[in-house]
Amino acid sequence: MSEAAFIFPTAPRADAIRVLNELAESQLDQWVAAGPIYVWLVDEGSGLYLDWEPDDVASLERAVGCRPAWGVQIQYRLSRRQSMVALALSLLRLGGIAVDDFCNHAWTAEEIEADTLISDGRFGEPPVR
Repeated sequence: MSEAAFIFPTAPRADAIRVLNELAESQLDQWVAAGPIYVWLVDEGSGLYLDWEPDDVASLERAVGCRPAWGVQIQYRLSRRQSMVALALSLLRLGGIAVDDFCNHAWTAEEIEADTLISDGRFGEPPVR
């Protein structure tokens, strides 16, 4: 089963593309990083918020200060979490926040690097019970 994380860089889209080109192999409309980890640029036109709960969108808007028009979607397996985290941190060096499938929290690079626990879970992994 795969999981999803989203990165919302504050830098221009071209800067995110440059980082992705450095860290992953470009294939048609996606990038593939070691793991494999699959990465796409997504926007409202491609259904970025289609499956999101309204509370999650509102939380993102509060964290960012607006509704992001685009982001980077990362699909990964839990066994590849560390590789996904490294890729996410590379994108977050541009500024911005990240969200994952596991809690309604906008993660900063600092929280991810420190492996901070939020709602009993770390970025990109389910809560520990």
